[in-house]
Amino acid sequence: MAVTISQLAVAPVKGMRLQCTSEIEVGQHGIVGDREFLVIGEDGKLLLTSAVPELLQIDPAWDRARNVLTLGFPDGNVIQGRPELGAAASTRMYDGRELPGWVIPGPLGTALSGYLGQPVRLFKRAPDHIGTDDEPVTLMSEASLQALAPEFKGVVPDPRRFRMSITISGTDAWAEHGWGGQEVTIGAASLRVIAPVPRCVVTTRNPESGATDARTLHALARLRGKKDVTFGVWCEVLRPGRIRVGDAITDVGA
Repeated sequence: MAVTISQLAVAPVKGMRLQCTSEIEVGQHGIVGDREFLVIGEDGKLLLTSAVPELLQIDPAWDRARNVLTLGFPDGNVIQGRPELGAAASTRMYDGRELPGWVIPGPLGTALSGYLGQPVRLFKRAPDHIGTDDEPVTLMSEASLQALAPEFKGVVPDPRRFRMSITISGTDAWAEHGWGGQEVTIGAASLRVIAPVPRCVVTTRNPESGATDARTLHALARLRGKKDVTFGVWCEVLRPGRIRVGDAITDVGA
């Protein structure tokens, strides 16, 4: 059976809802437009979805060509603006890695502060850094997702729980977990699989409401073992290029 791309997704603003797309451009530093913006506090600290699940209720859309960012809030309010760069700033990722960039002044940040009930700032990362937690691209298989169904009363969990860049079809469950160190060629891009992704409490939250509504970590522990609560894999970029839904994985293990 051919292994193909069944879904692609990006998060224009880290922590907010994923946006499905028919194609992505993989650059040297990751997917163009993915986690391009972040939300930070007045102290410069990154707001994490695990601590601020309300972020998941915001629906972002980023038109990079027009430099227009749109934020849709759960009350129906929609704020649109051109995120012009303000003062240089930096924040730190969960592992302490410094992420330089710029504060974005204006109505987008003001709307976020009002919605979250605390003063926050919209932050744009520097283009030669990644806004993802560890590696620039993530990948999972539909088969692995379907393998979780027995732990979810027979229902396949929403793939957005895992916030992955690339979803593939045509493999056995957990096949991608055995691709560590191997090269994967997809469309015009080439990636190297690094390792499975350790999972946290964010996967237990509903990807629409942010409410804790599933024992995802418990399910993974039952299937994979208590010392292997992982799902999907991290990938690094070997060759930039465009990837589209329907593209075949033409080589694994080069």
